Amino acid sequence: MLADSDLRGVVGACITPVTPDFEIDVQRLKSHMEFVLAGGCSFVSEFGTTGEGASFSTRQKAAALRALAGAGMDMKRHIPGVVASAVDEAGDMLAAIAEVGARAALVIPPYYYTPSSNEAVADFYEAMIKRAGSPDIEIVLYNFPHFSGVKFDVPLVEVMLERFGKRIIGIKDSTGNLADGLKLIEAFPQLSIFTGDDRILPDMVAAGGAGMIGGMTNPYPADTVRLYIGPLTDQLRARAKARIEAVDAYGGTPVLKGLVAEMCNDDAFRLTLPPLSPASADIMEKVHAAAGEEQVAG
Repeated sequence: MLADSDLRGVVGACITPVTPDFEIDVQRLKSHMEFVLAGGCSFVSEFGTTGEGASFSTRQKAAALRALAGAGMDMKRHIPGVVASAVDEAGDMLAAIAEVGARAALVIPPYYYTPSSNEAVADFYEAMIKRAGSPDIEIVLYNFPHFSGVKFDVPLVEVMLERFGKRIIGIKDSTGNLADGLKLIEAFPQLSIFTGDDRILPDMVAAGGAGMIGGMTNPYPADTVRLYIGPLTDQLRARAKARIEAVDAYGGTPVLKGLVAEMCNDDAFRLTLPPLSPASADIMEKVHAAAGEEQVAG
C-alpha cells in the first residue's frame, strides 16, 4: 500500500434499512452510517453484500446515493458497491457513484455467467466504465468468489492493472484466507488490500494491508477499529472471533440487522429484502449465546 494513500483503515460495510414496501430507508441509513463513522471508521461502503446490494435495483441505489449527498453526507467517505451482472446496470451505478463524488466504487465481477478468461473479466469492467461515460472514479476490486465465482488472484489482478492502470486502487478480499491475502499484499504494494474478516485483520495490517471492509462494524464499530489500531489483546481477538463466527453461523446480514435493531431499540432495522428473512428472536438468542454475550433488551 502506498504510504501517502488515504485509502486505509476500517470501512463500515453497512446494512441497508428498508421500508415495509421494500424501498431503501434513507433516513435510517444516514443515521446508521453516521453511527459507524462516529465509531472510528474511516469510510462507509453501502450496497455491498452486507448491504443486500444484489437485491436492490440500480434505480433504488442511485436515488439513495443522491439523497444521502443531498442530506449533507461527505461522500468522499463513501465507497459504494456495484453489484450487478448486467453491463447497463453496472454502468448506471458507476455513473451515479461518480456523480455524487464518492471516494471510489467497490465493484464485484459479473456473477451469473462464468467468464471465459481473465481478459473476459476485464472486458466486463471496461464495458461498465464506457457505459458510465468513463467517469473519473477509482475502483476497488471486490474479491468474493463465494458469490461471484471469480477469484481475484495475482494473475487476474495483473490483467486488471494492465488494462486499467491507476484506476484500480485496491482490493477487498472477502475470502477470509490469510495466505491468499498475504500474497496480494506482497504482489501489489501499490494497492490498498483490505480483508473482510475481523479474525485476520491484525495479521493483514501487520503485513502491509490497508485494513478491513467488513460487516461487523454495524454493531461493533469501535471494537473493530481497535483491531486495526490497537491496543490489541488476546481478549479482543477472541471476542471478535466469537462474534463473527456466531453471526456467520446463524445467517449473516439478517443477524447483523437484528443486532443493530437491538442496539437502536428500533425493530425497523430488522426488515430485509426477499429472499432474506428477518432473524427470529430464537435465532438472536442463539447468536448471543454463541458469542458469549447477553442480549440487548428491546
